[in-house]
Amino acid sequence: MNTSYRPKTMTDTYNHRSIFDWGNNMQVVRKGKGEIAMTESELVRFFGVTWKKLNHRLQTIIKSSNLYPDERVAGEEEVIINEQLKGYAPLYPLPVIIALSFLLDSMEAHLFRKYISRRLQTESIIVTPVFLLGNTKN
Repeated sequence: MNTSYRPKTMTDTYNHRSIFDWGNNMQVVRKGKGEIAMTESELVRFFGVTWKKLNHRLQTIIKSSNLYPDERVAGEEEVIINEQLKGYAPLYPLPVIIALSFLLDSMEAHLFRKYISRRLQTESIIVTPVFLLGNTKN
């Protein structure tokens, strides 16, 4: 049974972000309607690694990566335990999640890398803008 004790308020970042999860046959599923951002605990569950391994790789990315500062952290989420605010957990955006998948060695990370590669190789609809200059009543 999937029970969530998280209060569902519209001001909560939980309602304004998306996460990745695993569906049937180990397919990557996007859950939510906003920008993709995940906490460390969600990343541990998603990649199937220990917290220690994930934290070490995250620190490597944050300290020595070529990501811009706004690509490293996507905000914070409140940590509520027994209806009391205990602190804040950082949210990591999609560029960090992709970088993590290349630093981690697990079946889930391998499948996510495959998913990202397929998404990058599929053709997207390209709209070519046409600008009409001058007299357009011909």
